[in-house]
Amino acid sequence: MFSYRRNFTPNDVYGFTSNVYIKSNINVWRRNPTLWLIPTMYSIADGNRYLVSESYNKIYFNDVDNYEAQRQVCYSTIRHNRRAMPTVVEFMTPDIYDVSLYKDHVLSPFNRHNRRYYQYHVLPSINNNVIIEFKPRLPSNTQLVSGEAHVYVPTGRIIKAIFRGEFDMIRFRTETVQGDEGARSLLPKECRTNVVFKFMGNQIYSTYDAIYDCPVDLPDSLKDVFDLALMDSVRPIPLTAQERHVLNEYAERHKPDTTEVVDTMPRKFNFVKDVLQDAIGDNLVTSIRYESEHAYMKLWPILNPQYVSYSSRHGLAYKLKFGARYHFNAHRFFEFYPWVGYNFKYRKPYFTLPLYFNYNPKRNGQVQVIYGNGNRIGNSYILDDIKHEHGDTLHIDDKQLDFFDDDYLTISNNVVAYDWLEITSGLTYHHRVAYNPEEMARFGKPQVFNSFAPMLSLKLRPWRRGPVLSVDYERGIKGVLDSDIDYERWEFDSSIKYDMKPLRKINAKVGVGFYSRKKNSYFVDYNHFRDNKLPEGWDDDWTGNFQLLQSRLYNESDYYARANFSYESQFLFMSWLPLLGHYMEKERFYLSALSIAHTRPYYEIGYGLTTRLVSLGFFASFLNTEFQDFGCKFTFELFRRW
Repeated sequence: MFSYRRNFTPNDVYGFTSNVYIKSNINVWRRNPTLWLIPTMYSIADGNRYLVSESYNKIYFNDVDNYEAQRQVCYSTIRHNRRAMPTVVEFMTPDIYDVSLYKDHVLSPFNRHNRRYYQYHVLPSINNNVIIEFKPRLPSNTQLVSGEAHVYVPTGRIIKAIFRGEFDMIRFRTETVQGDEGARSLLPKECRTNVVFKFMGNQIYSTYDAIYDCPVDLPDSLKDVFDLALMDSVRPIPLTAQERHVLNEYAERHKPDTTEVVDTMPRKFNFVKDVLQDAIGDNLVTSIRYESEHAYMKLWPILNPQYVSYSSRHGLAYKLKFGARYHFNAHRFFEFYPWVGYNFKYRKPYFTLPLYFNYNPKRNGQVQVIYGNGNRIGNSYILDDIKHEHGDTLHIDDKQLDFFDDDYLTISNNVVAYDWLEITSGLTYHHRVAYNPEEMARFGKPQVFNSFAPMLSLKLRPWRRGPVLSVDYERGIKGVLDSDIDYERWEFDSSIKYDMKPLRKINAKVGVGFYSRKKNSYFVDYNHFRDNKLPEGWDDDWTGNFQLLQSRLYNESDYYARANFSYESQFLFMSWLPLLGHYMEKERFYLSALSIAHTRPYYEIGYGLTTRLVSLGFFASFLNTEFQDFGCKFTFELFRRW
């Protein structure tokens, strides 16, 4: 069984297409107003309690868990034809032979790398078949499942499997019947998933059926056609009497009445429906999406807890993303992915407006224009200069004279010249304005500093699975666009993300940077060593950043040398504990080291964990072996996949 995929399926499912029929029944057993606040559940928060949806899709497979789906025909009794609980869709295509059943979570009991986490019991059957029962060795954990599988002994092919588990607020029971032979046996032929969702008094029971390799081929031009009659013509399995009644009743209720006299009187304004439900509800708790032949736009829900983060050093922060794309053709398109955020501790809004023109996607050829307001940058050398000129008795430490707001504009071109070399070249401009310009003027110091610099970045990938090496060079030029800062900066960086089975990961970054020329000591601004008031996410920034390092230390040294390391695993420490281990999805260990001018070597160690509710991190810092500080950081994970 563990070797079946390697021995009997020489070809993977790459390039396969399949017509897939999906039907869902949603029974809202109990609900309360909190259901309105759950992403994708807003559309079933009122109205009918029993809902039926159908769709006929064409799926293009790159892998079992990596595919593109085109919904061709659909019909649904859910308001606005929305998709409720879309996260359940991945439960209908389990990759039973891979390390994980569903993309990056839930370890498969049929992969040899996971056998240490499961207990197996073999029961005899007939016709060269056996039944294998499996259950977790660990205390109940959401990354593990229990169930049984019917296996054909001569080859180890799984004929049928049943999984029972819990993940991301969902209890599920999935029954899958696999294809008969070759690469098709890696894919389900039929799959049924029963789902129970309970949250703050809400109880929802759902059933999802998926039938693969349906015989009816529809034209590729058919897309998202909302038509019950057409769905009747392609449906591969009959509806139950209750499903047929619900669909027909909904179709009859929404059928246009051509005999009705058109009412020309304006409809009476309904504040609850027109404002609270349609205007505010749709925009705050659900995504706004628009798609046409050439254009795509999406605004993520405004009220979403996963956009909120907290750290003991930077306080509470909120960030919202937006995405848009316009295609001229397959090789020429614009992309615009801005984000805006607000840090409540610093009382400052942040934004980044990146515009990309892709002219050669195969070689990642694109022109980038990025405008943003960056982090508030500071340097205590300004205070030192003022005290040196006006005396040490001045009380100016609380006037924030060393902080500047930083607006920047970067224009660059990126291209993969060779498979192992990526080149980015361009221009960058910074406009820095003193946070307290009146006090700066009183001491005879400039309130505005500008810098203009050509820049060049090289990324080298000499090894397929080795580290990515990068070299960054920037040379400030005075006199261009009122620039008054002359400098030359070099940075060298090496980073790697190494995936290990089962679902373990090592992240490591090592880098050095220095100024080979600098005529102004006020601003030291590195690309790979900087303070970020609005972190991008657990995996992106929590490994490459220092969590407890004081903000001013990022901008006071002509050089730095740093190393950041993290190890991630589903089962590290907490996962082995009863009760608490049930909720652990990932655990991480962090180790970071830094050397800069005028200070002893700095270290941070940390431990992090991810549950269905939050990601938590706890960090301690040291100078040499002397303890300095302790802090924590969290981001919400609740309904992140929804």
